[in-house]
Amino acid sequence: MVPATPTPSARLRRAAAAEREELRRQQARLEDARDRLRAELAAVEDSLRELDERDALLDRLAGPAVVGPATATAIAADATAPPPGPGGGDAAPATTLRGPAIRRAAVQVLLGLPQRPQALHYRVWFDAVRAAGFEVAGKDPLAVFLTQLSRSPVVRRGTQSGVYELDPAAPRRLRDRLDALDAELRGLTAAPTATADLTAIRARRAAIMTEIGHVEKALEEAEAVLAAGGAVAVAG
Repeated sequence: MVPATPTPSARLRRAAAAEREELRRQQARLEDARDRLRAELAAVEDSLRELDERDALLDRLAGPAVVGPATATAIAADATAPPPGPGGGDAAPATTLRGPAIRRAAVQVLLGLPQRPQALHYRVWFDAVRAAGFEVAGKDPLAVFLTQLSRSPVVRRGTQSGVYELDPAAPRRLRDRLDALDAELRGLTAAPTATADLTAIRARRAAIMTEIGHVEKALEEAEAVLAAGGAVAVAG
């Protein structure tokens, strides 16, 4: 005969309920802390973007700051030289860029510069893009360019103010992030324990799926733009 499962005592049930309640409170505190940190990070990103926009305004008023190595002078000279048209004649009509096409063109133009720089002040970079035969659509093209540059998955802020640099390791970093997200998702889809918070699991699963979509899109863009090498033909 199989012995009957013992019935938990009232004291044990009360202790378990109190423990669960404490776990819920701790979870709520951690979720609040997470939301605050996310909000603070978003505020920092907004402040950095505002500083870059103010830097752009100063550039328009007083000229760009002297940054980068000595080759910056040569790069700037190349950037401001008018691009030759077919057969060496007049310059061809400029191609107007919008949205993600701006950052794709920016990376491809950087890779196509004779000096092969890894970093540029965004104003010099903007001039190089224009010299390559592109125009940025928008009321303030420089600010639009800067916004798109900061969104590129293969571009990161440099150590100097206003300088942005190429991140060739971005595809590997994005693939590693995808692997980590896939592993976490597999863990969440395993059979939950009796004490699992199904609502929290569903919310985290949805957040992971959303992030996977963003990372996959960034990885696709990163691989495509780096594979293009020095080409400057950009698809809209």
